[in-house]
Amino acid sequence: MALPLRAEPVAIFAASSLKSALDEVIETRKLDAVAAYGGSAAIARQVAQGARADIVILAHREWMDWLAAQDLLAKDTRCHLLANTLVLAGASGARDIQIQSAEDIIAALAGGRLAVGQLETVPAGQYTAAYLEGQGWLAQLTPHMAQTSNVRLALALVARGETPLGFVYASDVFAEPRVRALFTPPPGAYPVIRYHMARLDGADGQNVQSVALALASAGDIFQRSGFAPVPAAQKERCK
Repeated sequence: MALPLRAEPVAIFAASSLKSALDEVIETRKLDAVAAYGGSAAIARQVAQGARADIVILAHREWMDWLAAQDLLAKDTRCHLLANTLVLAGASGARDIQIQSAEDIIAALAGGRLAVGQLETVPAGQYTAAYLEGQGWLAQLTPHMAQTSNVRLALALVARGETPLGFVYASDVFAEPRVRALFTPPPGAYPVIRYHMARLDGADGQNVQSVALALASAGDIFQRSGFAPVPAAQKERCK
């Protein structure tokens, strides 16, 4: 007698900064899901090109808007899953840095490079660019940057000592014991960071819905990993 076909695990495409925390959620909550990670821009393009995904979690509104404009998202499933903050990270043994000018960052680099996600396409890079532009420092610092295709690669450069400093997320330093936050830009100095989650059009099975609900209720794990909750009063918050 033929055995019934087993449904495939729910496919989650997620921003690379989520890897440590999301892997833990999938394992501890025993979710029938597999996650693939990358830069939000790369993920959006893969989905648009037909990659099989059920749920996407991106670190910038721009790329979720782009998918929505192509009618690739399931109706009324988009929401804000998590929040984060931007930090300037350095080696775990380095001292805190007081920054009041671009010259302060250049001096702290001591001839090295500043690791950042690509300024135009990687969300962490876009937030960094917004912060530096707002301070009037971007043009001066850009020649000193090592731009990467996702934020975890920027983190890796700092962790391996290949760059002395890098702009990453607060959650990234929780995932990498070789680095620590040396400076935190003040709130309001750049756009709020939100992780947008949505189901893809056609991904409407019960298992997909269950996994999405489980992710929305896993705030305890995400917060232990350095992410911040989205304020409960925000109507776009995942529930």
